[in-house]
Amino acid sequence: MKIAVIGPGAMGLMLAARLKQAGSDVVLLDYRAERAAQINENQVALDHPEGSERLAIQVTADPAALGGVDLAVVCTKAYHTQEVARTLRAHLAQTARALTLQNGAENVETLVEALGPARVLGGITSEGATLLRPGHARHAGRGQTHIGPAQGPVDAFCQEVVDLLIAAGFDTKGVEGVQNLIWTKLVINVGINSLTAILEVPNGRLLELPPAGKVMAAAVAEAVSVGQAMGVKFLHQDMLRAVQEVAHRTEANISSMLQDIRASRRTEVSYINGAVVRQGEQVGVPTPVNQTLTQLVQAREAGYLDQ
Repeated sequence: MKIAVIGPGAMGLMLAARLKQAGSDVVLLDYRAERAAQINENQVALDHPEGSERLAIQVTADPAALGGVDLAVVCTKAYHTQEVARTLRAHLAQTARALTLQNGAENVETLVEALGPARVLGGITSEGATLLRPGHARHAGRGQTHIGPAQGPVDAFCQEVVDLLIAAGFDTKGVEGVQNLIWTKLVINVGINSLTAILEVPNGRLLELPPAGKVMAAAVAEAVSVGQAMGVKFLHQDMLRAVQEVAHRTEANISSMLQDIRASRRTEVSYINGAVVRQGEQVGVPTPVNQTLTQLVQAREAGYLDQ
């Protein structure tokens, strides 16, 4: 199977490197030609607990490369999904599928609108990755990965993708009910990302600060209530415990939202805590803690985005 990983951020680089190490045919798609050329020249570097690797992975800014792949894995920020969906619709072969492993809600729906439900897989992962510099990432923490079709049961193609990810070293399972997946991951991000961005701490530090733990619990409880009102069946019976376990497993990881704050980039808070607020309004569930967390992160953004 030939795979395109879209987005050379921390998760995209880590995923591309691990798949390449496992023998997959991988191309990495960037939207910035200059950065793609830089990564091509220096190769993709991945640090991990066992050491470090440098891999020759083709990096391109030409979307025509999508025409020759069987699977496109979307690892961009959620606010780029509309643009990615248009690119996939224009260039992805009719027999190929797209898998989103992005943060936040509404990414699957956007891809389904562009490609149709039969060509879209949704997934979540609690693997931790940190971007050190362009083309260089650190695999900062192990976790679980779940993927499934946008509609219907796990089919042969989905199972093949599961097997590829397992071969690449990821603890992966195929499951039915993609929205259950997405909202499970959303709640985990709700409990970790915005708090780490506001407090400027790695994931594990949240477990050592009792006041942060109380805010985490309140934000998670709101998100779970919203999901339940929507009919979501979460993958874990105790979602707060699941959030805490992820924070512990990835204790040294710098969340993507904190990485964005430190780099003065736009964050995904509107698609994480903000998504809980929007959906809460639709189902009549109050979400004051998530609204406050969203506004606090947006206030930090305003300090540099408006300059």
